[in-house]
Amino acid sequence: PRHLYFAVFTWLVFSGGRFTAPFLTNVANLSDTLTSLALSLQTMSMSLCFSIGGAVGDHLEGKYPNRGRAMTIVSALGVSTLAFMLHGVVVHLVKENSTSVFVVSCHIFLRVIYSIGLAFTYPNLDGLTVSYLVAQGRKKEDFGKERLYGAISWAISSMILGPLIDKCGFE
Repeated sequence: PRHLYFAVFTWLVFSGGRFTAPFLTNVANLSDTLTSLALSLQTMSMSLCFSIGGAVGDHLEGKYPNRGRAMTIVSALGVSTLAFMLHGVVVHLVKENSTSVFVVSCHIFLRVIYSIGLAFTYPNLDGLTVSYLVAQGRKKEDFGKERLYGAISWAISSMILGPLIDKCGFE
């Protein structure tokens, strides 16, 4: 699981983690108010969907032992990745009139879809890790050691991507 945490948290940084607000403001041309609205709706949707995502993963794990949570994680990351990529499509298709209600609504909708994918990823990644630890005969208390790899990858990826965005921009 530590490698999975490393990969997922690295993906998170590169798919709009820390640098979402500058992207929405500078590339998608959302005002500070609309960027704040998009990010707050993202946080709200994620909070509302965490338990649903965990329940879906638990159900699938019961139906497909040792694969249900992994299937949920892969599907959820696929949905989030698609939502992330569609931001770029919206920006490039609608260069003029980028502040129209339709375009702004698309960006906000995509942030909500992205966050729902994350809400299905995190509880299942945690559940998969605890199941793995138990199956390996390790203590559940070792969970933090596994998750630490995600924090390390988040830090390393952010230190790489931040200067890269400063140098090259978002496009």
